[in-house]
Amino acid sequence: MTLLEIFQNKSQFATRKVGNEMVLVPLKNNIANMNKMFTLNDVACFIWESINGKSTKKDILTSIIEAFEINLETAESDYDEFIESVSKMILEK
Repeated sequence: MTLLEIFQNKSQFATRKVGNEMVLVPLKNNIANMNKMFTLNDVACFIWESINGKSTKKDILTSIIEAFEINLETAESDYDEFIESVSKMILEK
């Protein structure tokens, strides 16, 4: 799934900050599916907030590397894992 497709589906999720973490909950017919919710770590939260319909994978990776002072391989692994998880949630609806 592309970043644009995920951006277009962001309204199908509710997000809430709980302490230092963000919770992502898929919505179906405006009802939260609590069985599918998951907690985002700092990097996943950063990626979610960076998906704006304009940023590319490269843009987001560059920002992750700068913000978290990690290498490209780690940033890309975290990014790919998060995008895969969100894509699965969207496709399961």
